[in-house]
Amino acid sequence: MTTPSCTLALDIGATKIAYALVPDDSPTEALSPGRLGTKDGKSPMEQIRLALSHGINAAKERGLNIARIGMGAPGVILGPEGIIVYNGETLTEWAGSDLRGLANKMLAVPFAAHNDVRVWAYGEHHLGAGKNLQGRVLYVSLGTGIGGAIVEDGRMMGGPTGSAGEFAEIVCADHAGRAVRCENVASGTGLTKYYNDAAVTQLDLPAIMERFHDGDGLAQQIINGNLRGFGQALGALVTVLDLSAVVIGGGVAGIGQPVTDPITQGIFETILTPNNGVQVLSTSLGAQAAVIAAAQYARDTAC
Repeated sequence: MTTPSCTLALDIGATKIAYALVPDDSPTEALSPGRLGTKDGKSPMEQIRLALSHGINAAKERGLNIARIGMGAPGVILGPEGIIVYNGETLTEWAGSDLRGLANKMLAVPFAAHNDVRVWAYGEHHLGAGKNLQGRVLYVSLGTGIGGAIVEDGRMMGGPTGSAGEFAEIVCADHAGRAVRCENVASGTGLTKYYNDAAVTQLDLPAIMERFHDGDGLAQQIINGNLRGFGQALGALVTVLDLSAVVIGGGVAGIGQPVTDPITQGIFETILTPNNGVQVLSTSLGAQAAVIAAAQYARDTAC
């Protein structure tokens, strides 16, 4: 009897590393999921090693064969090789890390890794909101920061440095009409700072959204205005790149309509008339999207 195969998938972030086994015959299911703190051990690489070990043991317990390993991680990454070429501020001293080298020491199977947002976009395109989309699709993730990817006819846009999809430095208007880098305007961190600086408070974004729903004019002005300005910048990209769709994901987008509605409004305010058919969609893969996407990316690109 053939042993069922799976992908050992990891989602590496600044604060946590999620891992799971994704069966080849059920690619939207995550088995034996677990989490570790990225900085709880001696180093992020040691924590990744521990996550891999937990996944390998879980596969043995379930009688699954790990056919490949897939990862999504922060920073500019050469994919699918998994070499970190630039770390930004998410994880310091991260550049130069060799994710494939680490994984192959643990288990000699095919491997693939890319930037975490690019991996999410790839999985979302093939298994989630984008699976029926044609043409050129922009994926944008709003979380602690802002990241993205462009998928054209099922293939993720690449390049010699791995930076394709780094949207954080695009300039957009904030609620006051000032030109600011979009990550400072529309990310969870950015929205929180805007409100706390203006209201002289120290609230987190969920508490700010409570004020938003209670009719706090300042919260509504900042959330609606900043995200509308961000949407206007995306609308310009829709026309420049002649996009067929924009898919919005990430933790901030999970708030729902208070986030997605002003972004959509901004998009349709700036696109040209021929682009009026562009679709604006929300992520649909759910809570395990990151590891499910990492498994899909590995199934298609691991070597």
